[in-house]
This record gives sequence, structure tokens and C-alpha cells, in this order.
Amino acid sequence: MTIAHETQNKKKRSFSSSQQLFRSILQAIPDLVSVVDRNFRIVFSNLRGEYEDVSPKMLRKKPPPYCYELYHPDRKSFCEQCHVQEVFATGKSVVTEKFQPKAGHVEIHSFPIFDEAGTVVMAGEYHRDINARRQAEDALREKNQVLEEIINASPLAIIALDYKINLTLWNPAAERMFGWTKEEVLGKPYPIVSEDRHGELLENIRSLNEGESCRFLETQRMHKDGTLIDVSLNTAPMLNLNGRTIGYMAIMADIRERKQAQEALRESEANYRTIFDAANDGTFVFDPENGDMLDVNRKMCEMYGYTREEVLRLNVEALSAGKTPYTYEDVMKMIRKTKRENSHLFEWLAKDSSGRLFWIEVNMKGAVIGGEYKVLAVVRDISERKIAEEENRKMQERLRQMDKMAAIGTLASGIAHEINNPNNFILSNAQFISDIWPDFSRILSRYAEEHGEFYLGKLRFSEASAFIPKMLDGLVEGSHRINAIVTSLKDFARQEKTRLDQSVDVNKVIDAALTMLRSQIRKHTDRFQCILAENLPVVTGNFRQLEQVIVNLTMNALQSLPDKKCGVFISTSYAESIDQIIIKVSDEGIGMSREIQNAIFDPFFTTKLDSGGTGLGLSICFSIVKEHGGIIECESEPGKGSTFLIRLPVRKSRKKGGKRP
Repeated sequence: MTIAHETQNKKKRSFSSSQQLFRSILQAIPDLVSVVDRNFRIVFSNLRGEYEDVSPKMLRKKPPPYCYELYHPDRKSFCEQCHVQEVFATGKSVVTEKFQPKAGHVEIHSFPIFDEAGTVVMAGEYHRDINARRQAEDALREKNQVLEEIINASPLAIIALDYKINLTLWNPAAERMFGWTKEEVLGKPYPIVSEDRHGELLENIRSLNEGESCRFLETQRMHKDGTLIDVSLNTAPMLNLNGRTIGYMAIMADIRERKQAQEALRESEANYRTIFDAANDGTFVFDPENGDMLDVNRKMCEMYGYTREEVLRLNVEALSAGKTPYTYEDVMKMIRKTKRENSHLFEWLAKDSSGRLFWIEVNMKGAVIGGEYKVLAVVRDISERKIAEEENRKMQERLRQMDKMAAIGTLASGIAHEINNPNNFILSNAQFISDIWPDFSRILSRYAEEHGEFYLGKLRFSEASAFIPKMLDGLVEGSHRINAIVTSLKDFARQEKTRLDQSVDVNKVIDAALTMLRSQIRKHTDRFQCILAENLPVVTGNFRQLEQVIVNLTMNALQSLPDKKCGVFISTSYAESIDQIIIKVSDEGIGMSREIQNAIFDPFFTTKLDSGGTGLGLSICFSIVKEHGGIIECESEPGKGSTFLIRLPVRKSRKKGGKRP
């Protein structure tokens, strides 16, 4: 083998190796790479991307396929604007974008391939998929178009400034609002800021440059004719990709009508507040959903003892008594009722800031305020009226009771007369039988001796002879007792002129009073004790009036007992050192608080109105004792009973050292 032949073989092997390396490199490229000859036939393609499913056999056909057969299978000829032709014609690289049915949008880099003589023999093509980029560009273009339409259609003035405060955007609303056309202002300094507002503009820009993302203020901007327009201004910086401020965006709304409306509203509010606060009745505005306070007038604040700010933080529950039927739920029923009825009037137990309860009259109705349904309540303090009504009711009760007592007195006198007649008949018959019983007894005894034991009715004579005298004595004693009770009732009920010149034995007064109260004593207690001192000096006064005092005090003591195991104790004594008779009435009842003790001697004060009390008993007792020159006092403690002490002066005519009657 010759040296020349060997050299030629080495060159062939080297070329083949280079060609293989070149193909391997092209195959490793992820994008489509193709090489076409001057006849536009594909010499090589790595078939990447959307062409991976193309069989390599297609490229090994003789002759190879045209480029358009691979990229545009539906074509039968070359593209009208062929970038490969331009490469062959100019010998320069060409970059173009095309749409291929199979690959979509691609960016094609075409470049010439020269031979050793510098002649363009082939052209290479590098296809890059730009579908995602084109979609993004189309979307951006669409968004920009939408944004431009929004800006142009916006009723608000939208402008943009560069960092030198020259206008770069001026929408139609800005033209209408300020009078300058876009052509007159774009690229020129900001024309709508009056001289006195330049400082405000610079401060706004400074804040945006220092990182504030958005600023809002109400200000004025200037029309082309020089008039000032009230505007609301929102500004924000425009940043580049590096976050650097490259300009400013501003959106403005003409608020002249709103300003005028606000001014009119302020005037209306001032008038409303003047009238609202001048009212003599308290007025509330409620939220119908939860009862929250929305507004109140000055009178309401005075009535409840709150400031307006304090009230507006409260719920209606805080201003109510809080017990049925004056709870939160109850007032919400009243509020909801306004939706069914135009208005309704009712009384309510309210609570002020100190916790004091007081009565109010409420006129509540629904109203539409500012386009929303609210509830109005006009309230009036009726505490004095309620007190007067209650006093009137109590007075009527007392008058009825007094009338009843007067009727009872009259009735008692009549009944006493009716009782006396049959009782006198019983007494006389009982005394007559008692007088003749000894004779009957002797005759019947002799008969028993002769004929033996016999019966009188159902009793043996021996038993009857012992029992009948006692029975007759009981009848006589009972009749006398009835006479005593009837006489006491007649005397107690008798209306007579007050005489205070009698000599009165206090012990006899107490005996007479207890005679009338025996049934009440048995009804209320099993522990009643009366200890009367002997040889008490007499007092000067009126027997029946003092009897009335003892009756009232004893009845009060009995009625205060919680059960019959508790007792009532009455005693009398003589205090020689002060020359006074002491009457003490004590009970083991429920007792009284200090507040009640301070009022028990007031006329018409009673804690027993519902059970028939008139509130006059202790008041009358106080007056009677005072008229007798005495003193009545009370000592009591809740749960530990009460003690009433009466001190009466003895009769003045009694000589010192004299004998007591």
C-alpha cells in the first residue's frame, strides 16, 4: 500500500469520525436542528420536539425530502417568504418567526454553511419553540388592551407622570374634568396643580419615593380655565423590575357634588342635633337587630346619668331593670313589635348609671333613617306620677279599710245587742237551774237510795249529780264571759268624745284588751305570757284609748310570728325613780330593719297592705300615748323579734308616800 493511499484512508477515517461527532452533537441538542442543501432538501435533522414521531427513514430517501415537506406537509411548493433563500442569497444568518402546523410558533435561526472555497453550499436551521412566549405576549397584549380600554372608559381621571413630573398618561375623563386634551399635555409638566398646592405635591412625591405604597387625600386641582375643583386623589408609585420608582400614577374623582352634599348634611345634622337635644323627653335610636344604641339626645343622658359616648357603647339591656318583664328579651320583643305596628306605648322599669330603678313611659315606633330601618323610642320619666298613683291606690285602700272598720264598729254594736238578748236568757235560765238543782239533787238522791242506781239521759245519776253542778257553773261563767266580751266590743267600737281625765288602772286595760284577743292569741302562738305587776299606781287618761293601744301592739306582735312555737310576752312595771308605768310588749317574730323602724309611726305606712293593713295602727298608738304625756319606743332586729316600750306618767294627784289604790 502506497503512502498516498494510506494518507487518503486516514483522511476518510478522520472525516467519518468528525462527521459522526458532528451528528452526535446535533442529536444531543434538545431543539430541532436541520441542514438543507441548495435544493432545499433536508440533508440532516435531529427530529426533536414535535417531530420526534417522524421516522428517520424519511430523511434517508433518495433524494431526501424538501424542507417544506417536513414542516408544512400540506404544501406542494416553497414558502412565499423563504428565510433559507435569503441565507443562500446573502450568505448571512437570518432570524425569523413562523407558524408550523405541527410545532406551532417557532423562532428559526438560519445560518450559512460554507465550503473550503467560501461558497454557501448548505444552510443550517435552529428551531426554538416559542409557543409559551407567544401566549404570554398575546395575553400581555390582551391585558394591555383591556387595561387601556378600562382607563379610557373610566369615569375617574387617570394620569401618569414620569420621575420628572411630566405627563405620560391622560385619559378621556381627565380631559373632561380639567379641560386639556391629551395632545396638549402629554410629555409636558403637570399643569393642574395651583401654586399654593405645589408644596402638597412635593410632599406627596417625597412620601411615595420613601416607600409609601399608596396615598389618599382630598384636595383641589385646577381646571384649564383657572377654577379649582375639589377632588379625591389616590397616588401610587410605578416601579421597574428592580423596584426603582420610574413614575407616579394618580386617580382623581370630582367630589364637588359630594362636598356640597356633605355641607348640606352637616347643616341638616346641626339642625337635627339642635332640635334633638332641645327635646324635653329622652330619645333613643335603636338597632332593630340587637338593641344597640345608635343615637341618643341630651335629655336621655341627663335622665340616665351617662355621657353620650358611654351610652353608645351600651346595649339596651344595660338600661333596663333586668328582671322579668323588664329583661333584654322583653325589650327586644317590643323593638320587633314595631315592624307589626306603626307605634306602641308602654311603661318600662329602667335603670340609670347608679343602678337606681325608675319608671318611664315609652313611645316606640319604626322609622327608615338613611335608607335603613331603625327603631325610635321617646321616653318620659314618670316616677313621680307612679309614686302618686301608688299613694293614691294605697290611700283608696286605706279609706276603704277605714270605712270597713267603721262599718264593723257599727255592726259590732248591733251584733252585741243581738247577742246580749239570747245570752241573758241563757244566763237567767242557767242561774235558775243552779238555784233549784240542790232540791232536785236531794229528791233524786233519796230515790236512788230506795230504788237503786238509775240513768239521767245516758249518765248514771251518781255521775250526773257530780257533773251537773259544774256544767251549770260553766254555763253561768260562759254567759258572764260573753257579756264581758260584748261589752268590751261595744265600748271599743263606741264613738265618744275624748276624755283624758279618768283614773285608769293599766292592768285592767290589759285584761280588757286580752279578753277580746283570746281567739287571736290561740290562733297565732302556743307561748303567750302576761305578767302584771301588783299595786300599780293609776295613770290619768282614757281607758278605751289605752285599750286600743294594747290591742294594736298585741295584734302586731301576734301577726309577726313565723309559727306558733314563737311567743309573745306582755308585762307591766312601775319605775319609781321616774314615777312612770312601763308597759312592755315583746315578740319572737321576724323583726324589722332600721329603715322600717324609722317609718313605722308615720301615718299610712304599712308592710301589710295586701293583708288588710291600713298603716294607721302604730300612728294612732303614737298619738294616743303622746296625748297621755307618755313615750312609745321600738327596738327590733331582723330575725330576732321586736319590743315596744310604753312609758306613762302616773296620776299627778297621788301624794308622795300615799297609799296606792
